[in-house]
Amino acid sequence: MSTTDVHTVLVCLPATPEPRHAMQAATTHLALRGITADGVMPHFTPRRTGGLRGMLHTRQLIDMWQDTTAGGPLHLLDLTGMRLRAQAQAATQWLIWHHTVAGTRPAQPFWAFVQRHLDDPNGYPLPKAQDQYRAQPRVQAMTAFNAIPDRPCDLPTDCLEAFQAGQNTFALLAWLTAVPADGLATTTLSAHGGWLTPATGRLEDQLAYLRDANAYLERLPRDTTVVAMATTG
Repeated sequence: MSTTDVHTVLVCLPATPEPRHAMQAATTHLALRGITADGVMPHFTPRRTGGLRGMLHTRQLIDMWQDTTAGGPLHLLDLTGMRLRAQAQAATQWLIWHHTVAGTRPAQPFWAFVQRHLDDPNGYPLPKAQDQYRAQPRVQAMTAFNAIPDRPCDLPTDCLEAFQAGQNTFALLAWLTAVPADGLATTTLSAHGGWLTPATGRLEDQLAYLRDANAYLERLPRDTTVVAMATTG
């Protein structure tokens, strides 16, 4: 099982615990899969409901930070809104990236250099792979942008392959990633051993994960409790 680059994971709980018990239940659920949790994460946007009904719904949510929650029953979470906002923000982020790297040639993603290192560890050591990756003008342009104080956004170099796929693909990836984040612990062991995350950093592996994770979430009963957790290691 791969936990590469996992920072925020969703835990789908087979029961519906009270919010104060959800963090412990999610922590235990991850531990059974060999994953160390480090507390809940503000990740979800709750549905807006006013009056007494809204107060009752809020009590079913797990830790509130202003307009964000760490989880709760799916029917109380605004998953559609999360996806649309992420898509719109990514479309703007791509335009900034496109302007930043204008005039540079397409660059190879880091995994291509790592693979060359794995094929010839002695002849092509990892430090050389890292140096040659960073020396690409397009990567240098992104790194320089990320050094600007008060910049409107970051241009993560580990998203290079996604940026180069075009604005529509980059925005759609943001839509797909908005809910499942970096990993998904399922309610049973039957689906992918109970754990979903990209096998590698390659775009094709990320897409495979996002396809399976979103399809799984779509099939869940709407009263299923999901919890966003931070992970370490």
